Amino acid sequence: MLRCLLPGLLWLAAASSVAEVRGEYRLGPGDVVKVSVYDHPDLQSEIQLTQNGELNFPLIGKLRAGGLSFTEVEQLIARRLGEGGFIRNAQVNVLIAQYRSQRVSVLGEVSRPGRYALEHDADLVEMIAVAGGIGNSGGDRLLLVRGETRQELLLSQLLAAQRAGERVLKVQNGDVIFVPRMQQVYVYGEVNRPGSFRLEERMTVMQAIASAGGYNPRASKRSVEIHRRQPDGSIAEVAPKLTDPVRDNDVIYVQESLF
Repeated sequence: MLRCLLPGLLWLAAASSVAEVRGEYRLGPGDVVKVSVYDHPDLQSEIQLTQNGELNFPLIGKLRAGGLSFTEVEQLIARRLGEGGFIRNAQVNVLIAQYRSQRVSVLGEVSRPGRYALEHDADLVEMIAVAGGIGNSGGDRLLLVRGETRQELLLSQLLAAQRAGERVLKVQNGDVIFVPRMQQVYVYGEVNRPGSFRLEERMTVMQAIASAGGYNPRASKRSVEIHRRQPDGSIAEVAPKLTDPVRDNDVIYVQESLF
């Protein structure tokens, strides 16, 4: 059910933040801005911030805009125009033309993996939506790599927090978001629908067999074995209890009854 709802939920999460872009985004080196001053069309300019975070505006020259919001840059330009005796009470408008300073990588099982411009104070859910959402083979967890730290998070918990109005972890310049493939369990032998199935949280052997349609009439309910890959690459045969948890890539085999 969650997988069916994910595309819509992710799209809504991304759309709800568009109005916040001006107030939260901080300019950085390489960003290109459009600056205009009311009733002074000759001052309209499209300017790229230097590697030092500076922009060069007519009449007032260089000013440091890196790390400032759009509103703060507008106020700074207006103040400098007034202090220089050029325009009193100038009405300045600053808009983004190109986002170039901040990037986040969204990789793994998403529809459009790649590097994306961080266009506002976005959170994890929004960035996954920007990358097209979770792909068909994507899991329900994601890995956030930030510098030397790695953090594993459940997507369902992030979506629940966002719907409840709680704060969701914000991404930062240079972050890498990785969505692993979904974990699977394989069920074969005397079951009604043998095949591979999504490994749900805390799934037991009995639940995995139920996912495969349950036992067929030929099944021996007492003869169930698991083929489990070991750390050294070998395959071990395990005789489980039906209440035992299953692991990623376990192969469950239900044998045929002899009677």
